[in-house]
Amino acid sequence: MNDILIQNNETRNKIVEYIMNLLINVNKNIILRYHKNLKSEDISTKTSNDDFVSIADRKSEEIITKQLKGFLNVSDILGEETAFLDKQYDRYLEKSLLWVVDPIDGTKNYINGKENFCSMISLVSYMFPIATFIYYPLKNIFVYAFKNYGAFLVDTNNKISTKLLVKPSKISKIIGSGGSKGIPENYRQSILYNLKTSTQRLFIGSAGIETIMLAKNEIQFIFHGRVTPWDHSPMDLIIKEAGGCVYMAINKSRFNIKSKGSILAASNVQVWNNIRNLIIPFDNPYRKYKN
Repeated sequence: MNDILIQNNETRNKIVEYIMNLLINVNKNIILRYHKNLKSEDISTKTSNDDFVSIADRKSEEIITKQLKGFLNVSDILGEETAFLDKQYDRYLEKSLLWVVDPIDGTKNYINGKENFCSMISLVSYMFPIATFIYYPLKNIFVYAFKNYGAFLVDTNNKISTKLLVKPSKISKIIGSGGSKGIPENYRQSILYNLKTSTQRLFIGSAGIETIMLAKNEIQFIFHGRVTPWDHSPMDLIIKEAGGCVYMAINKSRFNIKSKGSILAASNVQVWNNIRNLIIPFDNPYRKYKN
């Protein structure tokens, strides 16, 4: 991995400042202007009837891509919306350095006028995230992490930075978020039932907001039935750098941007194991499923 790129403290500060200002400006000039102000013709669907994209997604990704291209001498960029149009985007995934962009994470919330949406950027090296950034505009929160250098939350109103640290939690009260979308239907219903009956499940609708909540000890786990480079690079790096635990749910392997299948993030290994055993018990055939 190109960890040498982020080893210098001055360089890390430069990256944080650049990405934070980029996301603040693109939200101010595009995303927040369209929030609660979208027309029906501004919204369309992609892979399914509930997989939405808006004019704000497209415009903001275009701006972010232009501003990122060449920054840190990294020219390869994978954006969620352009990836949908380019079915051969897998060719980018093993690059030595790659920007991965999700202009609006939580688009369904966004188009419905709700507050749980954010913008996310990750820097990935040979399929593993080494730096990642989330901006939550309606809360003025900027969260970032560098591999081996911790995770931090910045209040963008006063620029005060706080180190994020996941604390030990009680196993008896399991509160989390996520869902089973993406799991084959013959396995999905039992997993969904286990989620509903064994945990106190919140409906957040944004991987980035869920990540912030877990890193701030507001929830204990996140479970998703499938992964994407743009949603789960931030989740993986921020949760781990804050002291939490993230693995692919079936075989407990490390996440990378070519990973397939379900993922589970938790406040620590004990909670991770306990939640996996509740959601996907040992006798559940999904344990043996190969993507």
